[in-house]
Amino acid sequence: MDFSALRLDHVGIRVTELATAEAFYARLGFRRDPDEFSAADRACGLVHPTGLRLHLIYNGIKAREGNVLMDAAVKHPGYTHAAFVIANMDALVAWLASEDIAITQGPLVMGEGRRKVCFIRDPDRNVLEFNELLDA
Repeated sequence: MDFSALRLDHVGIRVTELATAEAFYARLGFRRDPDEFSAADRACGLVHPTGLRLHLIYNGIKAREGNVLMDAAVKHPGYTHAAFVIANMDALVAWLASEDIAITQGPLVMGEGRRKVCFIRDPDRNVLEFNELLDA
C-alpha cells in the first residue's frame, strides 16, 4: 500500500433543504465553513468546534418511505449513518430532551460493553449515532 489513512476528513449527508438541515446541525454545534460552500455543487461544509466536519449535499428529494437506506423494506447499499464519540451520554440525553429531539433507539450498551449508544434522526431522516466509550 502506498498510503496510510490517517483520519476521516468529513461525512457527506444528502438533505432536501439546506436551511432546515443547517439549522438542525447548528443545534448540534456545527457552523457553516465559508471556505467549504459551493452553490454550483449544492454542497455546504459545516465544522464543529472540535474540528469534526460534515458536508450537507442539498440536492435530495423527499422520499415517501423516509430514509431509503434505513426505512425501506428492500435494503440498498450505501452509507447508513454517521457515528460520533461523546463524553457523557446522560448529558446528551438530557440535552436532546430539552431540544425536543427524539431518540429513535437507545441509549443502550453495545459492542460487548465497550460503548453506550443512542440514535437520532435529522429532518431528512438521516441517522446519527452517538457513542460514549466505556472503560473496559
